[in-house]
Amino acid sequence: MPKIRAITKNIFLILILFLLEIIYNAKAFNYSLPLLQINDIKDANQTREGKFLFDSLFGLELEEELINAAAAENTLKSCDCECGQAKQEIRIVGGRPTGINQFPWIVRLVYDGQFHCGGSLLTQDYVLTAAHCVRRLKRSKIRVILGDHDQFMTTETEAIQRAVSAIIRHRNFDQNTYNHDIALLRLRKPVTFTKSIQPVCLPKESIDPSGKVATVIGWGRTSEGGTLPGILQHVNVPILTLEQCRGMKYRASRITPNMLCAGKGNKQDSCQGDSGGPLLVRTGEKHEIVGIVSWGVGCGRQGYPGVYTRVQRYLPWIRANLDDTCLCVK
Repeated sequence: MPKIRAITKNIFLILILFLLEIIYNAKAFNYSLPLLQINDIKDANQTREGKFLFDSLFGLELEEELINAAAAENTLKSCDCECGQAKQEIRIVGGRPTGINQFPWIVRLVYDGQFHCGGSLLTQDYVLTAAHCVRRLKRSKIRVILGDHDQFMTTETEAIQRAVSAIIRHRNFDQNTYNHDIALLRLRKPVTFTKSIQPVCLPKESIDPSGKVATVIGWGRTSEGGTLPGILQHVNVPILTLEQCRGMKYRASRITPNMLCAGKGNKQDSCQGDSGGPLLVRTGEKHEIVGIVSWGVGCGRQGYPGVYTRVQRYLPWIRANLDDTCLCVK
């Protein structure tokens, strides 16, 4: 019995020392915590390396504090340029209006030569997209297409292509629940703003978009199980409150405060291929990105609105990870 007690005591001391070491390492890590995955994406287990047990025991409050502190320390400069300005020119294709470069911040992510996801230009150097869009992708095989309209016709617009120098995926992205489904791509070469290539505006932190009519855009399928369109599509959808979304057919606990629901359940919805693209709200003459296409059940199914990453919840994270760039504020 004395021998068993001694072994138990030793195990207890080892556990105490292990926890103290984790706490020390977490403090030593300091403001580098939110600035993760600056190179190639690591898998889900690796993104939690050195922090997973600490989070489980003490919660994620420390990380949120560090993100806010890093955002404050990483003060972004303001550029003398405009954001969120949509072009009003439209033409008629197949009986429905479709604007050429009407939303000049929309980008296509191409992986290994194939269309993969959508995204939104935030600055001359950075694109905002969904974390699940870049999970386990090789950075060298990603290309960002800007200024595009018809992905099957190259003569219609002067689209440009950029390689990616960094993938910054939210370290707490959950591939099972799609919570924290947000990522940034740093372009290897900055873009020059033109009439067909402009950034989108970030939303104000204090304004709740619930109840507003938003616009979702992308090259995703126009119907569940349908084909991918050549021309950029857009549809207007109402934004639901968190309570309204949890009252739909989704399991209530699946819809976290980091998510936003939009849609009527009348076949007007985002669909496969739209992932990573923007959900936009118009404020005056500007368009603000309030959501990122994330997940859903089917496309336009009754009782299953589209689910988006709530961008307002990640403004400190975005600012903390936008390095050596500036935001247009006009």
